[in-house]
Amino acid sequence: MFSTQHAEYLISLPKTLKDSKTVVDLSQKRNRLEFISPDDEDQKFLIELTSNEKILLKTSIHHQENNTYIGLLRIDFKGSHMNPDYELNSLPSYLKPFTGKHFSPDEPHVHLYIEGYRPLAWAIPLGDYDFKIQSLNDKQDIVDLLLKFGEKINVVSPLNINTSLF
Repeated sequence: MFSTQHAEYLISLPKTLKDSKTVVDLSQKRNRLEFISPDDEDQKFLIELTSNEKILLKTSIHHQENNTYIGLLRIDFKGSHMNPDYELNSLPSYLKPFTGKHFSPDEPHVHLYIEGYRPLAWAIPLGDYDFKIQSLNDKQDIVDLLLKFGEKINVVSPLNINTSLF
């Protein structure tokens, strides 16, 4: 397990696509993008964009280490979630009001890595997080979400997004 500060460091690293020809195909229920960091070549990352019958859209970044994946940040639309009902010393004060909070499917939220908890166990309402896209109404919102998520996690290579079949 690593610290919350290390997770923030990993999120802040510049990221480039492992294969610059990778295309995000929004007609698919799942897209997986592999990234590396030119500033720390030992670090590998995955971004997954998924949807299924239970959730409209889940966008997440995972740190890949020794064939395991540790979730660093995820944004959910139409997904439900329950935060832990206990507070460790590592819990930042801004999350304390959300202890034990249940997120209903109509409340978009952001999952965060917090030291001492299982990865992405904590979430806050998307409205309380610094992120421009707050709702998904059409395919352009999904494109914008992916691009803004890329900005948030410091993706520096262009993302190729195919929307024609969505």
